[in-house]
Amino acid sequence: MSWATLWAKAKENRARSRRMAWRGKAFVIGAMLVGTGGYNLYSDVSHQIRGRPAMATIMARTTQCTVEYRLIGEKKQKEQWPCEVAEEFQRRVGAHKVTLNHKYIAQIQFPLEDGRKYQADVDEVELHSFKLAIGATLPVIYAPDDPADARAKMSWETLKLSLTWLAMLPIGIFFLAISLGVPLATLFGWAFLGREHSVA
Repeated sequence: MSWATLWAKAKENRARSRRMAWRGKAFVIGAMLVGTGGYNLYSDVSHQIRGRPAMATIMARTTQCTVEYRLIGEKKQKEQWPCEVAEEFQRRVGAHKVTLNHKYIAQIQFPLEDGRKYQADVDEVELHSFKLAIGATLPVIYAPDDPADARAKMSWETLKLSLTWLAMLPIGIFFLAISLGVPLATLFGWAFLGREHSVA
């Protein structure tokens, strides 16, 4: 076998391995988008349907800080620290070695169906309460079997977030189809031509 043939086969194998690696990445991206978008959309809608309405009062606010770091020879550590300590640790060690995540928590109080007052620490992303002052009230929906799972009542603002989850589904399906080798022409034909035929 000549050197030219060997070189051609090596190039072909390399191109094949690159395609397989790209398809693997596309599959992971697609699965994550479909899984995340589908689950969050289902969770939001299901919570609004099955939950119980209440008027909640914002009692206080706190910030939770989660630190991720890895010591030499050990697995990555993930711990909750006081934010002042976590920020100083990141400043000393370096942002490229320490990941710091802030979570903004609102402590709210609302009445349950039996009249009891319940307090819960809720992520303000779920409440959409960043602009509200302490002492302000807002409508929430809480899970009857887990009152700590309280979220903002569905509104245009929360609906926009749900639509964002919905938008992730076709993007994820697109990546999954590409990873499985479905040609682009087939995808566009299914998306557009299929609609025309169904309408006709």
